[in-house]
Amino acid sequence: MTSRERLTRRWRQGQEESGSALVEFIMLAVLVLIPVVYFILGVAAVQAAAYASLGASDQAARMYVLGGEDVAAGERSARSQAAASAALADFGLSADQAEITMSCPNGGCEEDGDVVAFTVEVRVPVPLIPELGSWRSTLVTVTSTSAQVQAG
Repeated sequence: MTSRERLTRRWRQGQEESGSALVEFIMLAVLVLIPVVYFILGVAAVQAAAYASLGASDQAARMYVLGGEDVAAGERSARSQAAASAALADFGLSADQAEITMSCPNGGCEEDGDVVAFTVEVRVPVPLIPELGSWRSTLVTVTSTSAQVQAG
């Protein structure tokens, strides 16, 4: 085999593989890009839940304390729940994803100087995974507590 024949063979082999770099690049980009985008979606969902739980607990505690003396405790509690649900909805979270609890560390919530605390626990679903029946996919659970002092 002469050097000219070898050169011709190499040149033909180079022509047969034209365009394979593009295919390899696209496959590699897809294999790397999909997990990165999925990771970003997960981090964004956790961050939104953190902000939502903080805002919801803060608004619920404020609504309870600033409800006024002439408003019954049950109505103040309902207003607080509504404020927390509205804060969660601002971040695209439903009330089903969160659990809102009220506590009074000093025992009472109605007297001046009593501390009223609201805890909001948000379950962050795994991105792009639907719920199947009663099974819910949960990535993490974010909890936030806010306390206010009752003033008359």
